Amino acid sequence: MKQPRKHRREREPPTPQIRVLADRKSGWSNRAAMAVLAIGLAFGLGVIYEWEPLNGLASLTHWEWPWQDLGTFQMGLALLPPFLLIAWVLWSIEKDVSRSRAALLAGIVAAANFAGQILSVAADPRGLSRIRQIVASPDATSYFNEAMSLHGLDGWMSHFHQAALNGHASTHPAGPILFYYTFLKLFGPGMGASLGGYSVGLAGSAGVLIMYRFAGLWTADRRVRILASAFYALIPALTVFFPELDQVYPILSMLLILTWAGALDGSRASSIFVGVVLFVASFFAYNLLATGAFLLYYGLYWLWRQGRTRAAWMSVVHSAGIAVGIWAGLYLALWAATGYNAPASMAHAMRNQARIAAGLNRPYLTFVVSDLYDFCLGAGILAFPILFLHLRGMLREFTAERTDLALTLVGLATILTVDVSGLLRGEAARVWLFLQPLLVVPVAVELSRQRRSWRISIFAMQWWILVCMKAKMSFIEP
Repeated sequence: MKQPRKHRREREPPTPQIRVLADRKSGWSNRAAMAVLAIGLAFGLGVIYEWEPLNGLASLTHWEWPWQDLGTFQMGLALLPPFLLIAWVLWSIEKDVSRSRAALLAGIVAAANFAGQILSVAADPRGLSRIRQIVASPDATSYFNEAMSLHGLDGWMSHFHQAALNGHASTHPAGPILFYYTFLKLFGPGMGASLGGYSVGLAGSAGVLIMYRFAGLWTADRRVRILASAFYALIPALTVFFPELDQVYPILSMLLILTWAGALDGSRASSIFVGVVLFVASFFAYNLLATGAFLLYYGLYWLWRQGRTRAAWMSVVHSAGIAVGIWAGLYLALWAATGYNAPASMAHAMRNQARIAAGLNRPYLTFVVSDLYDFCLGAGILAFPILFLHLRGMLREFTAERTDLALTLVGLATILTVDVSGLLRGEAARVWLFLQPLLVVPVAVELSRQRRSWRISIFAMQWWILVCMKAKMSFIEP
């Protein structure tokens, strides 16, 4: 990797390292820790007893996640082995962790997440066949269903912007349909749908490994980064939406942020990768473009750290120019090869989205509140009281030079920007899943400062909330 530019090395001191896993003075009081656990306990019990507001603010929005009953005890038994693996990882990182061991532990957490996804469906009385049924459903995702209607790609790509598509496919680029079309042609309808679904879950679990790298923007401490991977593996949205491509989108948002940060550090390769990742992201889901808010805010912060010098401005323009050039170049190459009209396809999808939104009638002032709750629901509720305690502590130690604190604020500003803009309304537990990493890392940093007993207890409560939500709420049906 190319060395950072000289003006950056001279002006920006190393990011202060976060004191973790042994610093009792920075931990919560017993009362604060018990309050977090009490919130989790109350929420879990409310879900078990089907307290209506918890599955969506239906009284305000006329929409909710339906209740179901797959058996909380049975679901807990099914998801216990993956959690025990994660708990063992959490217990084993109290001492220093080498780079190779950290990679191994992150891999174990990723495997535990994938096992949890599969076991959560296996514990459903309707069985593992639901994976195939959901993928092949014209209502749940519709991508595979649209792929089945194709009789070859000749001419289809060039007319994609005029296609009359159904369901989610009508508001997305061609990527998801082509993804499932590959499985369809290789394995046939039945096996293709099943293997496509399993592949989505496996790719989503790979996000646990990307999270380990992503958390490195906040701290070099490997133990904190493993904590972030473990908490990410336990957020309910990553399991309850299996097998939907939304599970994979956090990988793309994290890679966009990672490569952009590397580009500003002076890496030309990272600038190129920004363009490549942006191409892949925009070829699968337009909502991922909202990650640009983070890139903008972080770029402004980076300029301020550099003193807004001409060299710093030129660095940003140069990095952005390379990224945009690669992104545009890849789409031009795709157009030349297939006739795919990216701007027209996006305009077509936006018109479809506007038509659907008009029919759903989602008032701005109502959903600006309910979407934040739904996003919180996807995180498992506990993340928000932990984040509150983290922000309260930040006020006491905040300095503008702390890059880790700035990243946290930029991440929260990005989430609020998406909410206030109103661009992605409704079903935020799923649609905003790509923003969850911006919440997970600050939560992990805060948990790293707590005593091991409280930390393990909170992870156990997070697991129990996942069990309750999977057993009692229906997030995806064929």
